[in-house]
Amino acid sequence: MPYKLQHIPLLKILIPIVAGILAFDVFSISFTYLTISILLLFGVLLISHFTTHHSFSKKINIVITFLFLFVLGAWMIRSAKIENQSNHFSRYKADFAKGIIAAPLEEKENTYKTVLQIEQVIDSLGNAQSSSGKLLVYFKKDSCLQTVEIGDEILFQLKAKTVDAPSNLGQFDYANYLKHKSIYQQAYIPNGSWILLSKHKRYAVDRISNNIGMYVQSILKKYIPGKENFTLADGILLGHRADIDMELYNAFAYTGILHILSVSGLHVGIIYGMLLFFLSFIPDRNRKIKISKFIFIFCFIWIFTFVTGFSSACVRAAILFSLLNFGRLSKENVNNLNLLAGAALIQLLMNPNNLFDIGFQLSYLAMLGLFIFTNPIYSLFYSRFKIIDWTWKLWSASIAAQLFTVPLSIYYFGNFPTYFLLANIFAIPLSSVILWWSMALIPLSFVPVVAHWVGYLDALSIKIFIQFTYFFAHLPLGKLFNLYVTPLQLIVLLFSILLLAFFVIQRKAVYIFFCMSLWLSTILFSYAYNIQQWRKNEIILYSVPKNFVIGIQQKGYQLLLSKDSIQTKSFNFCIQNSHRIKRIKTYENKLLKDSKTPTNFYFQNNLAVIYNKRFYFLTHTNTRKTFAIPLDIDYLVLSDNCYLNIEQIKSNYKFQKIIVSSDNDNYHQKIYRKILQESKMPFHDLNEKAFIISL
Repeated sequence: MPYKLQHIPLLKILIPIVAGILAFDVFSISFTYLTISILLLFGVLLISHFTTHHSFSKKINIVITFLFLFVLGAWMIRSAKIENQSNHFSRYKADFAKGIIAAPLEEKENTYKTVLQIEQVIDSLGNAQSSSGKLLVYFKKDSCLQTVEIGDEILFQLKAKTVDAPSNLGQFDYANYLKHKSIYQQAYIPNGSWILLSKHKRYAVDRISNNIGMYVQSILKKYIPGKENFTLADGILLGHRADIDMELYNAFAYTGILHILSVSGLHVGIIYGMLLFFLSFIPDRNRKIKISKFIFIFCFIWIFTFVTGFSSACVRAAILFSLLNFGRLSKENVNNLNLLAGAALIQLLMNPNNLFDIGFQLSYLAMLGLFIFTNPIYSLFYSRFKIIDWTWKLWSASIAAQLFTVPLSIYYFGNFPTYFLLANIFAIPLSSVILWWSMALIPLSFVPVVAHWVGYLDALSIKIFIQFTYFFAHLPLGKLFNLYVTPLQLIVLLFSILLLAFFVIQRKAVYIFFCMSLWLSTILFSYAYNIQQWRKNEIILYSVPKNFVIGIQQKGYQLLLSKDSIQTKSFNFCIQNSHRIKRIKTYENKLLKDSKTPTNFYFQNNLAVIYNKRFYFLTHTNTRKTFAIPLDIDYLVLSDNCYLNIEQIKSNYKFQKIIVSSDNDNYHQKIYRKILQESKMPFHDLNEKAFIISL
């Protein structure tokens, strides 16, 4: 379908709103000024609309409209910020709080994780104050929590703290992730510090949705034989991943079909397509039948969304396919891009923070690619054999969806599955079969004999699915790892793909010329960036909880020296992404006390010398001096919960800076920070930020 801007009015509304959200998520401005600006611009817009008589005034009207929408986007995102929430609970000094359970309890190793909607805070004198805001909480595991549901009100001791910012280069910014979910603080709630005040006070719809989801889960567990088969069916139908075997989960990730285990647009699309297929056998003899089909499809999609817990991805798809279904009913020549823009606009008006959700970005970019590129790619090849034609059609859709999403996926995750085209040939049809078998179990559960047979067929389909997944996962070079694009490269790549889209739509060579030029510039920039990082020689002191880790970087290689062995979880969370950014190709991990050490490194009696940089480790066992004073070093490391005496440090050591190691416990970290700040000693706390030393 040819796309013209005048045929996509919702896109013209969406673009300035998105621009305003993006700009003012970063830049702060008075919320009062924004409110006044919106009112003034709206007044000017009304006046200009009724005084539009010639082309110049029309252009002025367009500029004012775009400016109004831009400021509207800014107002929307600033209104969601904590500084503009005058009643947020963090503004009050309180010892206790009343909150409503706003999300299902997620089981962790020692805790249950959920979100509380705070309604009231209470100070030490018993004075209560109405408040608002979300709080991320971790309950210590307790049998009493088994009865707690969404919507229950509790009274608890309030000891909230700000979510820590990332402490290492490239580390996942959990604080920023929560900020865009309007969560700014977290708290740990031990046993005995909370009581249940009332049941089912709020969130009736969410609670019923969760309970129905648990009921459906129990049906799957009852009729699908084999734990592995049940957990996979549970993941495909309801999006539950927690119980899936880690090896199988990694196999899905490795082959590029992990999206199958997340209730998303693919699932809603499968349901929508199957409903259209089944209902096509009923002739559209009159408008009543058409309306009945519309209502049936609309209700079915939203009931599915309700049962799966209103996941963001499912809601996005439900909105889009509902609009598409309405377009079919109205017999309009539906413009897919206009529908896509409309669905995005609805979600952003509901919550502007949706724009920063990775799933939101990937979903809409994938759909944009599907709508623009699928037919042009499909037209490049023709086969009269149906199986080949069907395969090429599936590949065309997969390639089209990947065009916009690959740069973003590499930016966020740093890898790319090489067999995604082959994997999707079996993944999509089999997941469709599993989805429909699993859904059929819900009504058939009232006929147990039939349900057992359907469950067996579902399990058989799942076993075939698993075998295919493991087959592709064990192929060589199945995934490209350690990929990296800078934020600037990401913008350039997305813009170049947009130019490619313009070329496909308008067939003008200038677009493909600039597209290829931008791709070439990105490749050259990446090459230059890799050389720059390769030439860097650095010592990186990582922030790794309960450990002390030094990384010695040289020419794409890094030697990690640590006090204790680095756990896989710690490496993945604290160090792995820095290797992407620093272009580290290979690394090796050794214990700091290891006697077999490389050249340019020395460690003995708590003294480490790395390329002429001297570190002395002060521990709880070596507080007495055993050397000539003052000891001339570069960095004094406070480690192992050592005793800290400022006067002794001043007299015994000559140093540039004190390093507070991340292997100290929280109690000692607070003491060190307080003493060093009061004594105005130069120090760096690894618990807050990693430390880089250039060689």
